[in-house]
Amino acid sequence: MNVAVVHGLFVGIPFGLAALLALLIFPGKGKHPKTYQLTDKWTHAPILWAAVDEVVPGGGHHGHGAAEVIVGGGASGKW
Repeated sequence: MNVAVVHGLFVGIPFGLAALLALLIFPGKGKHPKTYQLTDKWTHAPILWAAVDEVVPGGGHHGHGAAEVIVGGGASGKW
């Protein structure tokens, strides 16, 4: 076997298979929604994010007990 055949078998074929798999796995950018800009009008309905199913240690009473665990934070609306 000459050098070209050895390189073709041990370098060319694995590289070709890797390139083929990469083309199949990563076909490129797909369609995605337009990126929202701050100058655009907001058209999505309001979303309320609340931790209603969250279990708070100590019953969740603020200021009661020495082993109080603070979960989350607050928003004052002042930026």
